[in-house]
Amino acid sequence: MIDGFRIDVTAEELVTHLDRRITHHRERALECDARLQRLRALDTAADEEEDVFQMCGPSRIDGLERLIARHRNREVFLMFARNHVVANEIYRLSEDDLQLLEWLPLQEASFMAERY
Repeated sequence: MIDGFRIDVTAEELVTHLDRRITHHRERALECDARLQRLRALDTAADEEEDVFQMCGPSRIDGLERLIARHRNREVFLMFARNHVVANEIYRLSEDDLQLLEWLPLQEASFMAERY
C-alpha cells in the first residue's frame, strides 16, 4: 500500500530546477531594481505641480522595495537548498515540499490546500 502522494526526483533534477528558480528570482530582483531606480529618478525630478505622482510615488517605491526583498530572500533560500542537495540521491517530495521549492505554481498550491 502507498501512503499519500509523493514525487520522486533525482538530485540532478532537483538541482536543475533550483538553478532555474534561482535565476528567475535573481532576474526579477534586477528588473524590479531597475524600475525602482527609474521611479526614484522620476520622483526627484518631479515638479511641485505633480501632486498626484507625489502621492503615489512613495507607495510604489515601497512596493518595489518589498518585491525586491522577496525575490532576493527566495533566491538566497533556494541557493541554500541547492547547495545542500546530496548528489546521486532520490528525493521523495510531498506537496508541501513541491510548494516550498516552487515546483507547484502558487495558484495550484492554493487550490490544493483548499481542496483538503
